Amino acid sequence: MQLPVYFFGDNHFSPVESLSNDRKLEKMQEFFESIKTSRGSVFIMGDFFDYYFEYQKNNPDYYIDIFDLLKSIKNSGIDIYFIAGNHDYWIGDKFRSLTTKSYLHDQSLSLGKKKIYITHGDGILSWDRGYRALKFILRSRIFRLFYSLLPINIALNIAKKISYERKDSHQVNEKLLNKIHTELIKFAKSKWELGHDIVIMGHYHHSFNFSENDKHLIVLDDCSEEKFNFAKYDGESISIESL
Repeated sequence: MQLPVYFFGDNHFSPVESLSNDRKLEKMQEFFESIKTSRGSVFIMGDFFDYYFEYQKNNPDYYIDIFDLLKSIKNSGIDIYFIAGNHDYWIGDKFRSLTTKSYLHDQSLSLGKKKIYITHGDGILSWDRGYRALKFILRSRIFRLFYSLLPINIALNIAKKISYERKDSHQVNEKLLNKIHTELIKFAKSKWELGHDIVIMGHYHHSFNFSENDKHLIVLDDCSEEKFNFAKYDGESISIESL
């Protein structure tokens, strides 16, 4: 993996045309233009799409402009890595061909002087038992098989309903936010004990950073129409940036 590495995610590109999509795509183009000369790598942290399901054939070209942008940045010499989120776990060969490497599960990578634990971040909260059960079902091969048999318009409507219901869960008060942070810190410390220096994730749609004894937990904010949030790791240290 080429250094530096830029981490970002939670773009939530919609499967239907929208002004929001256009603006987020413009921000991503601006970001890629700003790093074009780095010859480094980007690591997409999941939920790049608000919904993505790759069929064996007759895939609709929902995301052709986004795919074209990924192709161009990969062809420019920048490596593209991807870890699946809860909205885009069902990637297939078409999407994988646009990346240097794609992962369905958490990754532990030794890069430069640090060992980094990379996760989308969903399923960590111990009290979110309903989502944990849903995650197990949605990621099963049986579910994927039966879901692929649905007419595409019905599958898309189901995905929209689930997506919007899950987005409501990101609206939290300060008390719940503190509870979430306490659990994420506990999770990060369990990875630090295994030798990791940095734990990085997205999913929670806000920025949160915690450090202790030169160990770091980084929760990345999303990439919206107004701001493209990312982390940059140069092999020695990691910084949080935006444009």
